[in-house]
Amino acid sequence: MKNKRSSTAKMQIACAIIFITFTYVYLAFYQADVLAVAQHVFSGGLTNYSYTLAPLLITLVLYLLQVGVYAVTRVKRRFHGLTYFPSFLILTMITDIPVDIDRYHSLGAWWIILPLCLILWGGLIWIARQLEPIETEPHSNGWFSRYMWVNLLQMLVMILLVNFVASNDRLFHERMRMEHLMKEKQYEKALGVGEKSLKTDSSLTMLRIACLNETGELGSRLFTYPLVGGSKAMMPDSVTVKAMMWKAPKWMQKPSAWMVKHHLKYRLPVDYQLCALLLDKQLDKFVAEVQKHYKVTSGKLPVHYKEALVLYTHRRSNPSIVYHDNVMDTDFEDFQQMDHKYANETEKQNALRDTYGNTYWYYYEYGNK
Repeated sequence: MKNKRSSTAKMQIACAIIFITFTYVYLAFYQADVLAVAQHVFSGGLTNYSYTLAPLLITLVLYLLQVGVYAVTRVKRRFHGLTYFPSFLILTMITDIPVDIDRYHSLGAWWIILPLCLILWGGLIWIARQLEPIETEPHSNGWFSRYMWVNLLQMLVMILLVNFVASNDRLFHERMRMEHLMKEKQYEKALGVGEKSLKTDSSLTMLRIACLNETGELGSRLFTYPLVGGSKAMMPDSVTVKAMMWKAPKWMQKPSAWMVKHHLKYRLPVDYQLCALLLDKQLDKFVAEVQKHYKVTSGKLPVHYKEALVLYTHRRSNPSIVYHDNVMDTDFEDFQQMDHKYANETEKQNALRDTYGNTYWYYYEYGNK
């Protein structure tokens, strides 16, 4: 009897440790920014999500809920893990944040899913209560008992379901992470979010462009990132290009009715104007404009502007300006050779991306298509 109680107690402790650890880590490190935008939207921007206290409080409340469920059901052996189901269910519900929460925010299907799941769970708990008195004793005790592994399996299944059902859109998570860091004015750190990924969207493109403008690196790092949307992705339109938590500066917002009436508009930073032309692949207009704002022979010319000028020089039979840079000319020749080396289009694009994916040349040929 003593060994049986010890085995049961150790199993319950293990389940509690797993639940508390998973819930806190899940809230504090994976869903923190998504919960932050949810609170921002629900409060109309009046309150801020506490990245320190909120995960602790939510974890505590959900664990206390399990304690209450256990006190009522007294399921303590083979199916003890099921006493955590209501806590996991609520955890899933509060972290199932839609990517368009700024436009539509409601419980959605959870009005039906929540009661149905609880009814089904209640039936399983009733069955478990009927089976406990007739359960056979486990062949082993302690940390390696059958009770232990059966309950750990239940916990694992519920953890996997939480991750599968709740908000798991990678681009949405990256956007919210960037917006949080941008609110804190940590622009360089924000630029590191998803920098190795090849996937992006218009809103993520806009956020990265805004960060690069703040760090003064728009002309030297823009095309090191995957970009979509062309110049239209440089400004929020509140539909396909938007920020939910970060407030864009006035010059990035739509002109007021008074400004429109008087034919006024915000003046954009020079690099925004030049990069807009590059994003739309308007080389001739770019060459005309860049000479108004930069001394093109200067060594301080941003690298992407140099790349665009080299491309223009090689692509125009009668260029208005001839630009040469020994290192860049050599790289461009290599780029062209690689471009003609592969017969298979996919193989060629992959090879060029691996070597020159951080250049304007690659974007000009393959980007934004």
